[in-house]
Amino acid sequence: MKRLAVVGTGYVGLVSGAMFASVGNQVVCVDKDPAIVSALEAGNCTIHEPGLDEILRTTVADGTLKFTSSIADAVDGADATLIAVGTPSLQSGAYDFRYVESATQEVGRALRAFGPQARSPHFVVLKSTITPDIYTRVQAILNEELLGSGVEFDVVSNPEFLAEGTAVRDFSQPSRIIVGTVSAAAQQFMEALYSPFTRRKPGLLQVTDPKSAIVAKLAANSFLACRVALMNELARYCDAVGADIELVRAGLATDPRIGHLFLYAGPGYGGSCFGKDIRALRESAREHGTELSLVPAIENSNNLQKLLLPQKVERHFGSVAGKTIAVWGIAFKARTDDIRESPAIDCIDSLLARGARIQAHDPEAQSRARDLYGDRITLFDNKYDAVRGASALVIMTEWDAYKSPDYDELRRLLLDRVLFDGRNILDPAEVQAAGLAYIGMGRRGKEQTGLHARAI
Repeated sequence: MKRLAVVGTGYVGLVSGAMFASVGNQVVCVDKDPAIVSALEAGNCTIHEPGLDEILRTTVADGTLKFTSSIADAVDGADATLIAVGTPSLQSGAYDFRYVESATQEVGRALRAFGPQARSPHFVVLKSTITPDIYTRVQAILNEELLGSGVEFDVVSNPEFLAEGTAVRDFSQPSRIIVGTVSAAAQQFMEALYSPFTRRKPGLLQVTDPKSAIVAKLAANSFLACRVALMNELARYCDAVGADIELVRAGLATDPRIGHLFLYAGPGYGGSCFGKDIRALRESAREHGTELSLVPAIENSNNLQKLLLPQKVERHFGSVAGKTIAVWGIAFKARTDDIRESPAIDCIDSLLARGARIQAHDPEAQSRARDLYGDRITLFDNKYDAVRGASALVIMTEWDAYKSPDYDELRRLLLDRVLFDGRNILDPAEVQAAGLAYIGMGRRGKEQTGLHARAI
């Protein structure tokens, strides 16, 4: 059993804390917002993540997971502190490390205050996504805070590879765990900490130097974002030449060198990771005298893709001024309530700027959308109510609830009977057979291709 302090209760910190507590560790999570602490202490999950609610309630009830607004209280008696605070983008695109630095300073001061009573060495584990320079900065801060205290510490880079919507599964069944350290004691501690999740699959835990671990995280997100951007560009090409991206995808996915993951055309990537990490990688390279060319191109391509759907809507109608457009989906992807950098936000903003009225629905992101838009858009709890009286329906998120719509109801409710499928989750032939016009992302109807893409 390990005693852990976890600083931050966002998607990374809360999932990590709850999962480590679920296997018997004593975990105290820190959030500076007393309202969040109170909600979590009551067993109420503050984010939407499938499976997390039950784990949270169980671990809170059995006392293995606790919450506080004091870093010092959490660090008291802890073997390790996991720093999982946000690293938002600065205007330049570089990470804003102030939250990491502030948390590190508080951890150092707490350890100094405890002095000989602090568990030593204390392991400071960086879960936040960072660049190599911040690892060095964290070490320097702790050296300064703990100078002459007698407290020993090791800084470990342990990047997370959790996807929103599948984070609980990703944590319990990891594809790999990367630990960046040069300390034998830290390596031994991290191997023991993760052993409940690695016993049945030896070799999952990879030990590297700290900087390589950090770059591995940035590389993974950049690589995945590149796949998404390339598929979206190919979908635009398919639109131009009359091909079907789903048939193209089938040909790509069966190539063992490529595989089937992240090969779906759509409205562009969003969320808190891909765009932010790509921009930070670009700026970090520049700071070290290296100019990257492909990495910035990924972001530029994605920015163009996010504007494509509103352009398609405008092109179809000539003008959307005064028209009501229904939008299904506001979260950046299914199985989360996160709307950060969501393509749906770009689409809605663009349509509003063109004079359209927006009626929207999302199974989980309604509250966050209401906080963002207020009365500038109309939100509905029922997806069909959002369609009533609209000229067109635009599908922006691949929620299961949108994959088998009642086409008769859509035909009855839509004034102009046109459907824009931003996620390619519907069969164009079925939509058209129901008497609705279908416009997808690089798609063609059955009568145009004569084929159906088989599911991959």
